[in-house]
Amino acid sequence: MLYLVIFIRTIMFTFEYSDIIHAPVEMVFAIVSDPRRIPEWRNDVPGISDVKGSGVGMTFLEEVHFMGKKQLLMRVTERVANSRLVIEAQGGMKLLPTQTFTFIAEGPVTRLQLSVLMRTSGFFRLMEPILPGQMKGIWAKYFENLDRLVKD
Repeated sequence: MLYLVIFIRTIMFTFEYSDIIHAPVEMVFAIVSDPRRIPEWRNDVPGISDVKGSGVGMTFLEEVHFMGKKQLLMRVTERVANSRLVIEAQGGMKLLPTQTFTFIAEGPVTRLQLSVLMRTSGFFRLMEPILPGQMKGIWAKYFENLDRLVKD
């Protein structure tokens, strides 16, 4: 008797990005930690819906335009005011990020550090060698948008 065993394996990659946002840490944290404000600084996220709860455990749907329109179910898994925020994708596409934001007050500005653990499956497993560089570039633009937003 022949048995066929299929393993569906999720692979992952990580990347990091850091930049200065020209606003106090309290303002930067307030914007980044409010999912309703994500479309203001992330171009490919035109909509947030179905926000439930607050703080740790809060969930929301993030409409993403990346290789087509998709909705990611996101969940806040850690929240330390003005210091740290972790948002983890629960499902919705074959790229599922866990985004860890660290906020560091440097006088009147904020150093915002991002670390992303990206779980991949399907077609995106083949793209893993090029995805970290692409994602880092995308997040650099988001940080530029965030910096412009806080200056307005």
